[in-house]
This record gives sequence, structure tokens and C-alpha cells, in this order.
Amino acid sequence: MIEALNKRTKRGSVKKLAKEENETVSEGEEDVAVVLIGHGSKLPYGKEVMEEFGRRVEMRGIFKAVRVAFMQLNSPSIEDALRELAKAGMTNIVAQPVFLADGAHTTEDIPEKLKESFEGAWAELGGGVKLTYAKPIGVDERIVDILLDRIKEATGK
Repeated sequence: MIEALNKRTKRGSVKKLAKEENETVSEGEEDVAVVLIGHGSKLPYGKEVMEEFGRRVEMRGIFKAVRVAFMQLNSPSIEDALRELAKAGMTNIVAQPVFLADGAHTTEDIPEKLKESFEGAWAELGGGVKLTYAKPIGVDERIVDILLDRIKEATGK
């Protein structure tokens, strides 16, 4: 079952990342697998950044599994990452687009790939899987702080 593909929902059971690595895990999160979805790029740095995000989320120890997937140009694909998690027995997966804002990719392309994954050749694996599609990053004071830091770095102040 795919939740929130046609209608966005709140972040549901996925809590904000722990501020410190030793913060306790909320009940139920240890059974959640996360797929961080990036656009994909011809430049190696784009994939490296996504992989580093994946490592850092995984290091927090909040989720049972963390995978990185790409919409295009890089691998693994969204479909392959979901298939791997389903084969590993994960039944609660959150697909998190690592995009700043909603656009054609987050509202059309990625949801279509998620839907195709469940209707495709591995439907028998995805039959008992709850897939939740999260919102992109959006406007957030933490992002504003990063922007201000980068501006200060650029101006030497």
C-alpha cells in the first residue's frame, strides 16, 4: 500500500532526526526503513553528497535501514532500493525526497516511480509493505541558518 502519493500527509511516524547521536529512538522508528531519493547527476559529487547524507542519517541509529536512491542518471534506482528493502523483509518504508521544494519531480515523477515499483514485477514482495512518501525539505529556519553561514563564509565575515 502506498500512502500519500496522491495526497500529501504530515511526516507521520518519522520524527525529526535526533539532535545528538545518543538521543533515544521513539517507539516504532526502529522498524522503519528510509530511502533518501536524490535527483541524480552526471557529476560524481552529486552522488557522493547523497551517499554522505545516507551515511549520516544511518549513523544516528534511528531507523532500521537507510538507503540512497536516484531518480535518474545514478544507481541504485528508486525501484532497486525499494526491492532490496522489501526482499530484506522491511514492511514500513519512508521515501524521502532530498529536494528543497515541490516540483514536477516530487509531485509527479517520483510518485509515479513509487507506484510503478509496487505494481511492477516485485508486487509480491511489496504486497505487505507500507510505503509513505514524505515531503521535500521546504522552508525551514535550519536551512536559513545554513544559508547565512555560507553567505558569511563567502564575504569573509
